[in-house]
Amino acid sequence: MSDAVQSQSLTDDIAFIRALAEDGRQTPFRGGVSLAAGLIWGSASLYGWAVATGLWQNPPGGAASAGWAWLVAAVVFAAVGVPLRMYRRSPGAHRAAAAAWGGVGIACWTVSAAVVIAAVRTHTGAILSLLPPMIMALYAGGWVVGAMVFRARWQLWVGGLCLLSSLVLAWFAAQPVQYLLFALSLYALAGLPGLVTVLRRQTPA
Repeated sequence: MSDAVQSQSLTDDIAFIRALAEDGRQTPFRGGVSLAAGLIWGSASLYGWAVATGLWQNPPGGAASAGWAWLVAAVVFAAVGVPLRMYRRSPGAHRAAAAAWGGVGIACWTVSAAVVIAAVRTHTGAILSLLPPMIMALYAGGWVVGAMVFRARWQLWVGGLCLLSSLVLAWFAAQPVQYLLFALSLYALAGLPGLVTVLRRQTPA
């Protein structure tokens, strides 16, 4: 009886893995959310760099506006997520990839809140400079999972570049140039892959 139960369980597991593999073949990567994340968060970081370096002199709200830009970006991204079906599974979305990127999103929000709380609690603003490398490392995880479920080698390369970007951002921590590098990383490793995917889906076969 025990052997029969184990055999049935193994059969069910194999069937589940096979279903995920078939799902990966039939459901393409949906790049709308990635495009939105790259553009919105990248622009917030670029604005922070312009204010921090004095490139944008006398911005609305003064130097503090660089911090408020992230809050504005969070509100905009949360709102954009509604038409992009970010909060519920789309009919054409891959189950494993959707779960992975959903986990990445939750982790990004949680890490961001934790770092902000630590910075406020310790009165150490430099702690905030840890956020960019952490975010890019989390993005790397999402791309690596995507590479496996979609069998897309290009996503593995994007994930590797995200890891490299994370290390570079950590090297330039607490320096104004980190804002610029973070913006470029988001544009290139989140926005650009999303844009290419969206354009491909709109191009007739």
